[in-house]
Amino acid sequence: MVDTLKSAERVLATLLLFDADRREVGVSELARLLGCSTSTAMRTITALTAMDFLRQDPRRRTYRLSGRVLGLARTWHGTASLANQTRGVVAKLAEDTGFTATFAVADHAHMRAVVAVDGVEGPLRNYPMTGELFPAHVGAISKAYYAFLPSIMRDQFTGRRPMAHYTENTRTGATDIEEQFAEIRKNGYCSTKGEYDADVAALAMPIRTTKDPLGSVSVATKGELEITQELLDRVAEAAKEIGGLMGRRQ
Repeated sequence: MVDTLKSAERVLATLLLFDADRREVGVSELARLLGCSTSTAMRTITALTAMDFLRQDPRRRTYRLSGRVLGLARTWHGTASLANQTRGVVAKLAEDTGFTATFAVADHAHMRAVVAVDGVEGPLRNYPMTGELFPAHVGAISKAYYAFLPSIMRDQFTGRRPMAHYTENTRTGATDIEEQFAEIRKNGYCSTKGEYDADVAALAMPIRTTKDPLGSVSVATKGELEITQELLDRVAEAAKEIGGLMGRRQ
């Protein structure tokens, strides 16, 4: 496990070496910069080249960043742009309800928070929630999205993989979760209490432009969350607004 972590650190450190002043690197230079042997540096470069993060210049025997890194940058830029577009809607939802409001999009078996705005009670955690990953099987913001996926897709994220326990309220049985998903589809929203954070209650709805969901939006608070029609209407309004913004991006 320690060796794996060290290898991952070397891979990340290698990518971070590249900047405007260092556009390419050789094996010996990398070994010197990382403080490792040339054989270790070569293994690191080989791994990054195999994953198409680096490409070789055979003539100079050096390596430089490949187009895949640009693809990651474009993905990040797209997320940042989406955050800028939707921040006003999420902030207004937090202001109107007094609860922490979050907008998230799917990131494989997780939901990634694109925008999170604290409610009147302040942060739910002691660190910013923007960028936070929420597992597919836990919490309202995830379940409001995954419940509405086609079953063949949903099964990949909640039926065929080990599901971690976070609190005593975390559900990990595939059948149990599917029953909850059916209830969410019936109601059109998901409400949870203490599934991911023991003291947090949340309400979330899917965001759509077509039949399939594109993301989810939630409100959350510490303690109890009373599900009123007024709150449901306000979250639904925010989901519709964000859906309209996402639809114009497609």
